[in-house]
Amino acid sequence: MKRSVVSILLLMVSSAVVAGDPFKGREVYQQHCASCHGADGRPTQLGVPDFTRGQGLLVGDLQLVETLRTGKNMMPAYQGMLSDQQLADAITYIRTLF
Repeated sequence: MKRSVVSILLLMVSSAVVAGDPFKGREVYQQHCASCHGADGRPTQLGVPDFTRGQGLLVGDLQLVETLRTGKNMMPAYQGMLSDQQLADAITYIRTLF
């Protein structure tokens, strides 16, 4: 029990994300996300969440960061390509589209 609590705490600390900057996030979004999710959050492909309708955004930021790190369905994994700060910035920007 004690070991699992320590593991959870370590995971939480290592997954900490600082506040995102929507202006920097817009740049990340335009470069890495807009080709599928659309410049304004409306998808350009079938099966891609529509951010203007809040699709995929009704979860916490840490869960979104993990999804961006590991990828999902057609979306590639961004771990190693984008920093956690860049991911937080992109999430903050994406939330402004809803």
